[in-house]
Amino acid sequence: MSRTRRFVATCAVIAATAFAVTACGSEEQVSTEAAPVTSAAAPSANAYSDSDGGSGSGGFGQAPDVVTPAGAIPTAEAPPAVAPAPNRDDVNVDARDFEQAGSQYFFQSPSGNVFCGFNSSNAPGTIVGCQVRYSVPGNTGRECANTANNTYGVRINQDGTVDQICTNQGIFVGDPNSGDVRVLRYGQVIGVTGSFCRSEEAGITCYDGDRGFMISRDVNIAF
Repeated sequence: MSRTRRFVATCAVIAATAFAVTACGSEEQVSTEAAPVTSAAAPSANAYSDSDGGSGSGGFGQAPDVVTPAGAIPTAEAPPAVAPAPNRDDVNVDARDFEQAGSQYFFQSPSGNVFCGFNSSNAPGTIVGCQVRYSVPGNTGRECANTANNTYGVRINQDGTVDQICTNQGIFVGDPNSGDVRVLRYGQVIGVTGSFCRSEEAGITCYDGDRGFMISRDVNIAF
């Protein structure tokens, strides 16, 4: 009977030991399988933690938008200052060299972009104006297409008013049958019956008293 009890006790100890070993092995297996789950979750958590565009540490948010500084945005240049109106003493060309039939006088800018004319057939009043191959919208807001049949022009009327216009024909280009229109060189001033035009690199400026205009490729102002 004593042997039987010792045998049962021994078996119980062996069984308990085997159970403990099995349990330990099972716990290690769970721990090993759980580790990858914990590791895989870490990048997922960081992937959206930097939603402000990448300002946080170690984030994967979107890159911030590129913002152009206000000072880098191109702006229109201010028009050049208009020189005071010339007088007869400033005239340095003979208007008769520019005359065509009908008491009309025509010239063009050295660049070949601006064509101008005086019409004094109804003297003492004179209409003076220019038209261009290409220019910019006038300071009165008129916009033209800069095409052959819709180009910028400006004129001083007999009553002294100034109109910025769009023209579909050659108003101030002269008569092609009279030969090439002469060039008014930079620095030259022409005068016809009290109206004057000055040629400068900035543009052609024409005056009737204190009223007038300046026009070129980059300038189109009436004053």
